[in-house]
Amino acid sequence: MVTHKQKIEYGLLILLALGSAAGWGYIAFNQRQQSDPMGIVKKHFLFYPEYSQGVWHEGPCSQTEAGGKCREVTYTIPVHGCGEVTFDWNVFPSDDGDKTYSYNGARPKLDEANYPLYAILSDDSYFIDSPALGKRLPETCQLK
Repeated sequence: MVTHKQKIEYGLLILLALGSAAGWGYIAFNQRQQSDPMGIVKKHFLFYPEYSQGVWHEGPCSQTEAGGKCREVTYTIPVHGCGEVTFDWNVFPSDDGDKTYSYNGARPKLDEANYPLYAILSDDSYFIDSPALGKRLPETCQLK
């Protein structure tokens, strides 16, 4: 016969096992997110609320860079006066924790200094706002 004390001990052991499994699950999920090319870009480029409902896409880079490990990440949003604008990055995830990316710019090549589209979070967690933040949007597309 199982005593009340043993039931409590079994319950605590089950809770401990579930908590441990949840912790390991979180660690595995977090490791995957840190290697995810789209996650790498989203961690550094923070689109302002009015531009945060765009469409993300990920695929292989057009050129076979870095031994085929290069991933192209794009983000498409409608921009006033310009229509659909696509932002483009090349991301080079690696297993050793070193993840690099390069920003290729927007298509069409608009003057991003005139549009408050996104902020950048630097590697040292410094928040860099757009130079156009607070300015009025141009009536026509300001191309470079």
